[in-house]
Amino acid sequence: MNRLAETAIQKDIGALERHVLASRDIATQLGDPFLSYLLSMALFTIYEKKAHHENEALKSSFS
Repeated sequence: MNRLAETAIQKDIGALERHVLASRDIATQLGDPFLSYLLSMALFTIYEKKAHHENEALKSSFS
């Protein structure tokens, strides 16, 4: 994957992460534990995707 596309994907994932974090904070403030839980699971998935992209980038840089 070229560097420009990789940077764009990382920015998109970062923006999504910020939006989910903000939404989770709002759900917590509103006292909605189920929505807060769902958003926490979404955040976990985002962190997994970020780790996967970082691992792939490391693999490609050593190849």
